[in-house]
Amino acid sequence: MTYFLSGQSLRQGQDAVLEGAEARHITSARRMRPGERFALQDPEGNRFEAELLDGGRNPVVRVGAPIPPPPLPPLNLVLLQGAVKDKAAETIIQKAAELGAAEVVLFPGRHSTLAHKELSHPGYTERLTRIAWEACKQCDRQFPPVITLTSGLSAALAHSPPADLNWVCHPKQAVPARVALNQTTGPSSARVLVGPEGGLAPDEVEEALRAGFMAVEMGALVLRADTATVAAASLVLFGTQTERR
Repeated sequence: MTYFLSGQSLRQGQDAVLEGAEARHITSARRMRPGERFALQDPEGNRFEAELLDGGRNPVVRVGAPIPPPPLPPLNLVLLQGAVKDKAAETIIQKAAELGAAEVVLFPGRHSTLAHKELSHPGYTERLTRIAWEACKQCDRQFPPVITLTSGLSAALAHSPPADLNWVCHPKQAVPARVALNQTTGPSSARVLVGPEGGLAPDEVEEALRAGFMAVEMGALVLRADTATVAAASLVLFGTQTERR
């Protein structure tokens, strides 16, 4: 079920006023009318049934019964992603949210076209966060993945502690993904490292291997950075264990 976001904490039985983008979405994009019902989530992740009472500029809604939160992702997955161009980055964030990644750590790699200064611009983070929330609402996820910006690969590795499963996507002298999956049973945490367009530099791969990563290849074809990330995340999240409740 898609849902809308409230900027205030909610409780059953109260009347709440919606503002900003969510208000415009209800009144202008969806053109909802009084009496229509939908799901509404507050900043703490509590979700309720809601009924539109007044469809004005700032819609007023009646908060109804609580709705159970959706199930948790299969495991705690952290994606370490070499910075890529805007469209590819947006795809990665969108699909990471849809698949259930817990965090996306962006870093400027040796072959990245974006420097740390560009990644740190407030507008860049705001856009990616907005895309993550839009994806969450579409796929009925409670919260989006955390988006973290680091100054380089070393900082990204230091930020994320070792997990039960640690993959670095690398097409040369790597273990096939299907073999790597068979070597891990029921992990509760995972890290997946993917380079930018042009891949990781040899010394970056060596640094990852020293940090405990296994070099894994997704197949015989050369994949775009965003495709490799989505493929690896899908395999890790859904190829290792069943969904938790």
